[in-house]
Amino acid sequence: MMRAQAVLLAGGAGSRLGGLEKALLKREGRTLIAHWTDALLEREIPGVVVGSEHLRGHIPGQILLTREDPPLSGPAAAVCAGVRALIQSGPAQPAEVFLLLSVDTVDPGPLLDWLLDWLPALHDTGEDAVVPRDQRGQFQMLSSAVDRAWLSRRVAQLAPGEETGRSLRWLIGAAPTAHPLLPEGLGQDVDTTDDARHLGVALPVEPPTDRT
Repeated sequence: MMRAQAVLLAGGAGSRLGGLEKALLKREGRTLIAHWTDALLEREIPGVVVGSEHLRGHIPGQILLTREDPPLSGPAAAVCAGVRALIQSGPAQPAEVFLLLSVDTVDPGPLLDWLLDWLPALHDTGEDAVVPRDQRGQFQMLSSAVDRAWLSRRVAQLAPGEETGRSLRWLIGAAPTAHPLLPEGLGQDVDTTDDARHLGVALPVEPPTDRT
């Protein structure tokens, strides 16, 4: 099996949820960040959470924590920060693939298993990324896998701050990419209060905290 490392984005503004921190929302009595870190550790996938410093107490010691600079400067900046942190951590046997993920996806285990099953396609077809599309035809950039060497080169070639305010499509869109169809119901995320009700995610009544 190909070795993978995870870049888990957990620092978005949550603007469509009134500024609530998605990582600490609860589903089935546990925070979304706990669902994700448990799923990663169960599959022996090391990784990094990209989010604010106060999440450290919610993250197992085996998983890194970093932050894009400046905070809230977009998904490309967050992924770049995560990739740099994993490279600098210098594992003895670096992974072959980076998984790009989002903490507001509510089914981490099944999604990870599906992505892991797709990884051999990166070798078999010569492509450098797997970016699935959902049942509506939309590309799910944060349910994807990208060849480590390709993405490491891409990040290293950026000028300081070039990724600020940029999209993931800008960051990885040039990679030769497979676009398999996500199974129905897989990869659902929480963007709105309606999403939360539909997916069984509890919304707190307390005002959001400062996450900068």
